[in-house]
Amino acid sequence: MTITLPPETEELARLVAARSGKTLEDVLKEGVEMEARIAGVAVPESTVALEPARVDRAREIAKRIASRPLLDPRTPRAILEQAWAAPDDRRR
Repeated sequence: MTITLPPETEELARLVAARSGKTLEDVLKEGVEMEARIAGVAVPESTVALEPARVDRAREIAKRIASRPLLDPRTPRAILEQAWAAPDDRRR
């Protein structure tokens, strides 16, 4: 069975493939698999090899973030309360 895509969809898929270094088929398959999961459709494990998690890289990034100065002295709760406040109350 052949599926015909609108030219703009095919072009977008080709751009994603080129940018990500994946094949056009992998980009389309991953997109359909993602939509299937969102829709609650059971998807067999992907045959596309996943890159292993880079725990060492994540730790390095976390250390860099933690070493930065704290720019907002408010507590996380105070920040959230202001963010979720009514528009008139946000100016305080």
